[in-house]
Amino acid sequence: MGSSESEGQIRETIRIDAALAREPQAEGGSEIGAGSANALLRQIAGTTFKEIDRLIDELHALRDQLQREGLRVQREIVKYAQLSQAAMKSTKVIAEGMTQLQSAETATHKDW
Repeated sequence: MGSSESEGQIRETIRIDAALAREPQAEGGSEIGAGSANALLRQIAGTTFKEIDRLIDELHALRDQLQREGLRVQREIVKYAQLSQAAMKSTKVIAEGMTQLQSAETATHKDW
């Protein structure tokens, strides 16, 4: 239930209670007004508690989603680090191979 719906219900309940308060009442009439006020408070409290419970559920769901995403990001970082290390090793092997090839080429040209 949205905030505006809750406010609308509260206003309607207050309007009804105000109308009842203006009506002439019998000797025990104050109990009717007190009962209406209690009903209004129960209605407001019930709506408020439902809204709080809904928000708590949403926050739990968001926390779970954030935890899952955090774990996913951690896994991706580990994969990236492993890939980066493999690329550095490959680059080192290629660079060493190129150096050996150049040394061999230079030695071959000297022999001519």
